[in-house]
Amino acid sequence: MNSGTGTGPGPDIRLEPREGYLYVHLAPGFEITPESMAAIWTAISDAGRKEGIRHVLVEGDNVKRRLTTMESFDHAGLAARLMPGLVVAACFRGFVPDQQTQFFQVTALNRGVRTEFFQDLNDALRWLGVGAKD
Repeated sequence: MNSGTGTGPGPDIRLEPREGYLYVHLAPGFEITPESMAAIWTAISDAGRKEGIRHVLVEGDNVKRRLTTMESFDHAGLAARLMPGLVVAACFRGFVPDQQTQFFQVTALNRGVRTEFFQDLNDALRWLGVGAKD
């Protein structure tokens, strides 16, 4: 991750510590692949440890996923290894959670990482426990 506020592991991912949580912004149309997920989990872990934050809001529009079920399983484990106790609210407008999304959530939860997917930013912030955006 680059140093400073509002940076990230690549041009399509921006991280920013906020009051009580780490904000991760994904560029519109961001594609979740094994490589991009590894970069995101590593950046979240590095920034979370530096800032002492375990609550994360990931936001993106029209996010696409190109992962197999096994890759989803592996990334749930990676998130837990990098940052046990992580809580992630994903506000992905235009993304419809499916069975693979549920599989990832259950697998992550079994490893100590809570995740939930939202279409509405205020709902995501409330679930995360950091209040709603004005």
